[in-house]
Amino acid sequence: MLDLIVSKVGPVFLTILCGYLLMRVKVLNRDGIPVLAKIAMNVFIPAMLFQTLSQSDIAAQFDLRLWGSYYGAVLVNYALVFFTARYWLKANVDAAAITAVGGVFSNIVLLGIPLVQAVYGEAGLVPLLIILSIHPLTLLGITVFIIEGDRASAGNWLGNVGRSIWRVLKNPLIIAIVLGVLASLVGIEMPEMIDGTLERFRVAGPTIALLLVGAGLYGQSIRGNVQAAVLCSVAKMLIQPLLVFLVARFVFDLPPLWLTVVTIIAALPSGANVAILAGSYQVGIDRASTTILITTLISVITLPLLVLYAGAH
Repeated sequence: MLDLIVSKVGPVFLTILCGYLLMRVKVLNRDGIPVLAKIAMNVFIPAMLFQTLSQSDIAAQFDLRLWGSYYGAVLVNYALVFFTARYWLKANVDAAAITAVGGVFSNIVLLGIPLVQAVYGEAGLVPLLIILSIHPLTLLGITVFIIEGDRASAGNWLGNVGRSIWRVLKNPLIIAIVLGVLASLVGIEMPEMIDGTLERFRVAGPTIALLLVGAGLYGQSIRGNVQAAVLCSVAKMLIQPLLVFLVARFVFDLPPLWLTVVTIIAALPSGANVAILAGSYQVGIDRASTTILITTLISVITLPLLVLYAGAH
């Protein structure tokens, strides 16, 4: 089984290390990361998502048990973190919401997709993309709803929430997922020239995503409310994978590959959208960054062990 780690998981984390080293030797710099991230998140990864979904039989593979398994457990974890932060750490409502989303929001795009694709191939990507299809809207949407509800007056609360959710829906990743699902359902086949172009983007997307994860770690340090960051990290890396596994296995009885994939998604470190959301509302910025740093470092150990335990399907 160790050859699975060496041949499949090892290159994923080695690519992350390369992103860190590229920052350290100044091949990349802080000014270059946003440009690289913009290309990846607006072109390469959406192209990969569209091609994967459009070439999959979504109608045959879609199963509401996936959403029930993952989001049923994740929303329980969200509530646990929110109320713990609110009443144990004495956080304000907006800070508690940022803490909660930091404890549940997985880095599916930059780390989950490359990892699952490397280990489980296209068969593993399908359940992952079904989870991803409502991931930002569900978890970021709930957080926006709570923060806006706490801050806004009765007159503009609903409008602010609507505008925030509309920004999420306009995300190229969401658009690519919707178009990919529609293309699959209708049975549209791309012309060979377009399909070949998408294939090249498909190869580049995961590699750039992993380099961005490593580059983002360079220069980071533990700062801000350490108690809140530790709460987020424990919830994200321990409680969430356990809850998702238990619900998926004993409530919804998912097949082995899907059970493995949803557990891996739950065990991913916190995603950059947590820090973006914290920055947009100017609350809990340091704790969000610290949570991303701690959970990413922990995942270097936990994700290979999880894959090793689950094995290949």
